[in-house]
Formats: sequence, structure tokens, C-alpha cells
Amino acid sequence: MKSILVIHNLKSESRNALAYAGELSEKLNVKVVVTYTVPESRSLSTQHTVFDDSLLCDDAHEHAHNADNIVHLGYLDTMGISLHDIIVRYDIGIIVKGISGTAQEAYEELKPVLHHTVCPVLAIPEDAACSLHNLGYLTDLRFAKKSITCFINQLVSSANISAGLFNIAEPGVPFMHEGYAETLFAETFGNHGLNLINIRERNMNKTIDVLTNIMQVDLFVLCNRSSQLSAVWEHYEAHAGEPHTQFPFLIFPC
Repeated sequence: MKSILVIHNLKSESRNALAYAGELSEKLNVKVVVTYTVPESRSLSTQHTVFDDSLLCDDAHEHAHNADNIVHLGYLDTMGISLHDIIVRYDIGIIVKGISGTAQEAYEELKPVLHHTVCPVLAIPEDAACSLHNLGYLTDLRFAKKSITCFINQLVSSANISAGLFNIAEPGVPFMHEGYAETLFAETFGNHGLNLINIRERNMNKTIDVLTNIMQVDLFVLCNRSSQLSAVWEHYEAHAGEPHTQFPFLIFPC
């Protein structure tokens, strides 16, 4: 991976996503590629309700010009170019997208990206803090994917962060025996830089609160269409509008 792609829509959630991507790029020592989904100059011919977007665009331009590791692609630069082509051309490893609104609105914005890429998509809520110290992969260990744990291992090795695999049984599936879980984890993922944490709580909303507030997990890693991701969306919806309760999550399109 040589680059992080930020999809910018000239709104405040994209501004926060760009800031987060900048922090992550410094940890990973990679470039940031910024591409816009709307023309940067649109605010010049629209009403004052879009004026703040113009300021956000100016901020992004200033950031791009002042940082050696940022590549700025204007809206016209990418017209007729597919997301796949951009990913290949710039060796993109992570796509960063800011989100806001209801959980349904946020997911609707992410779906086109998830459906047209093999890269993980990092969803950054508008109020998410720009920090990455403790990463958590939420999955049932029986269905955990090596491709994801290998990716996490690369992050852990490059960014000097902690990572854990949180073994959360799928709904209706029995909990794994502690000894069996530890043996399976050691044999399959023992060299991937993660710790195993067995969760024996069926209430996912309570689990997420404990992981974020007590265990200080600041980035969740999940599979698209998984029950764990569904629970994260429910938590996002339940806490919408509350300050400092949103967290980023890295979604693998699998």
C-alpha cells in the first residue's frame, strides 16, 4: 500500500475524514490522495447556504499545497475515471469516507464505494476523534478472515498500535469454549499481531459501549453485511447527535 484515498464532498464530515487520513498517513508513511465528488467551484454560483462548503474546499486546498504527502485531484481530473482505475493508479490500500446523518443515510453513501472496490473503506463520523491507538476486529472467531488479520498486522507493524480480535458469537450460535477458542486462534492467527479477547455478552450495544469507553478501542474493523456491523450501525443511530460518542470503523467489502 502506497496511498490512502479520501473521497471529499466539500462538507464538514469530509474535512474530518481528511484530517484523520492525514494522521493515519503519517503513521503508515504513505501518501494521501484526495478526490472530489462534486465540483470545487460550485459554491461560486450558489446561495449562501453552500458558503461553508467553499471554506472547507479552501481548507482542503491549503492542506494539499502545504503537505508533501498529499495528492490533490480536482473534480474535473477524475471525470470518466472509475474508482477502480484510481485505486490501481495510486496503489490505494484504504479508502476514507466521511459520514453524517442517520445510519441509513450514511450507509447509502458508503454502499456505492463498498460495491466497487476490494479495498477496505474507513468510515469517519463527523465528530470522530483523530486518533488511532487501539484497534478492534469484531467477528465470530469461527468466521474470521485471514485477509483481514493480515491487513491488521500490517497496520500494527507500521503504525505501532495495539490490536485485538474480539470474539463475538453470531446470534443464535453458542459461545466458543475458552480453551478451544484460544487453540484455534493460536493456530490460525497467532502470528498476526493481535490479542484474543472473548466476549460473552449478547447485548451488542452494551458490548460496544464497554469496548469504546472502558477498553478504549478507537477503531473497529468489521466485515460488510456482518451482524457485528449491523450492531455498529444501530449504535451509530442510537447516539446520533451526541458529542464524542461516534467512532471510526473500517469496513471490508467481503
